[in-house]
Amino acid sequence: MELVETHWDLQSLEKSYRRGFMVGMTGQANDSCPYRAEVLVDAWEAGWQDGREQFEKKQSAEHHQAN
Repeated sequence: MELVETHWDLQSLEKSYRRGFMVGMTGQANDSCPYRAEVLVDAWEAGWQDGREQFEKKQSAEHHQAN
């Protein structure tokens, strides 16, 4: 599903960030952003980066516990 949004507000930025964060937290690639509006893409990517960082920390911690 492709969402094309030309108007945005704080709520839509937060939603975009949260969606990106959840994708990052599951370890998925960042090529699934559903937004086209640049500011929403930026928010999604920021969320994805933060989520991916948390995913990698969790993976590292689990790896250290296993060893």
